[in-house]
Amino acid sequence: MKSPDPEERLSPQQWGQVITIAGIGTVLEWFDFYTYTQLNATLDRVFFPTDNEAIQALAFWGVYAAGFVVRPIGALIFGHIGDTAGRNRCLVVSILFMAFSTVAIGVLPTYSTGVYRAGIAAPVLLALLRILQGLALGGEHSSAMCYISELADKGQRGRFTAVLQWCVNIGMIIATLMAMMLQNTLSEDAMLNWGWRVPFLCAAATALLGAALRRNMPEPHAFLEAARLQKRLASGGGVAADAAEDGAGGQRCGACQAPQSCGACQVVRPPTAPDLLVQVAAGSEVQSDSLSDAPVEAVHGHAAARTPIVRLMRTNLAGVGLHICHMSWVSAAFYLTCSWLAKDLRTYGYPLKMTQGILIVSLIPNAVGLFLGGLALDRGLPALYSNMALVTAATALAFPVFYGVGRSLAAAWCLVPLFQLFVGAVQVHSLLPCTRIYEPLSRTTGFSFGYNCGYGIIGGLSPLLVAAIKTGLPGHVHPFAPALWLLFLAGVSVLGDVGLRLYQPRLGKPFVGHIE
Repeated sequence: MKSPDPEERLSPQQWGQVITIAGIGTVLEWFDFYTYTQLNATLDRVFFPTDNEAIQALAFWGVYAAGFVVRPIGALIFGHIGDTAGRNRCLVVSILFMAFSTVAIGVLPTYSTGVYRAGIAAPVLLALLRILQGLALGGEHSSAMCYISELADKGQRGRFTAVLQWCVNIGMIIATLMAMMLQNTLSEDAMLNWGWRVPFLCAAATALLGAALRRNMPEPHAFLEAARLQKRLASGGGVAADAAEDGAGGQRCGACQAPQSCGACQVVRPPTAPDLLVQVAAGSEVQSDSLSDAPVEAVHGHAAARTPIVRLMRTNLAGVGLHICHMSWVSAAFYLTCSWLAKDLRTYGYPLKMTQGILIVSLIPNAVGLFLGGLALDRGLPALYSNMALVTAATALAFPVFYGVGRSLAAAWCLVPLFQLFVGAVQVHSLLPCTRIYEPLSRTTGFSFGYNCGYGIIGGLSPLLVAAIKTGLPGHVHPFAPALWLLFLAGVSVLGDVGLRLYQPRLGKPFVGHIE
């Protein structure tokens, strides 16, 4: 599919293709990554054999966290590719990188079970491969999110962002269902010997499928236009080259001095600094509100650095920090409910099948929250104010949720899905505004880095931190450990929202018809 002209819009059929292709890649990568958590009962024994459950849990979640801590590094690597070589190439390379590391996990020797044993080397190799997975994931979903938000028309970005985020959930559901199928059809010995390898080895097929589908995806016009403008600046074509200003400040044709472009000599004046700012900041559409806060440094001076991370650090470091704060609560809430809670419920005596069922069911209201939130943004709901309200309400709900799930089966089946409804709504409110903190030539790098610092470090470390917090609390307070952590992060997130509102006031306005 060729890149659309700036005046053209993708047809519904083309949009269906783009969403399907971008979404399939996201589904496949998250299936690969999430398989680790769904096989935790088996992998505990395969790689971390010990009689101390607390040590075993810390070891398992420590390796789990290793894949998240490096995600910001992956964001810088793949974000650089996306901002220099194109969004398409970034998406293809990331899925192949993920597949390589996932297949390698599937052929690892074990600690002390099965035929191929390696002792302590087995968990070390597992941790290294999880790090490689984390690098790939650092460039995958966030790059796809930037891609979709740039390609979408005004009034549709919220719902398309929600669709792409839901693809993460689909990958998690598939990983959960495959783990359940293997655990229900294979004997315990078979699972320990070879059954756990099957989902990881499936990544070979998913990589070929995803890479093939993503090869011909169109590039967003905002990125292509910004790249052309930077190339013109780098080649020596000054901002006002061959143009002359009249006394009133109007631009004249460089050939005949006629105002603006000249129809007679067919010479169009080169872009001035304001015009270049319009095109770099607004991409394919001129939006007056989006220009008022655009960084002037993007078109002259030190910010013309060709390396995206250098440009980002020089012009938008505050935006990155506020982005991380903004996403802190939802990052932890999502991973605590989707990863940590499933394992924690088994400490209350719930069987494995039931905890997996609760997880799958809870992702349905999560999707509802995503779509309702995306639709509300497309209809004009101010993102930052509504995000603060949603985070506050969800944090209040977290205390009865995490207390009740261990005391009542009905509470587990009802409260976790209810909590996920709020999490889904907060997710889309956290994602879409932050794609607009950054200008096109550093957008993938900036958004990916901020997103993965939030989801990767804060979210990824949350299960490990909550497990450690529980060990330091009195027994009767254990159930509140995740809620207390979320309470702290709610304050951080609200401060991030307030900071973003002051730093870039346009982010606090409705998204319909004003933001590039």
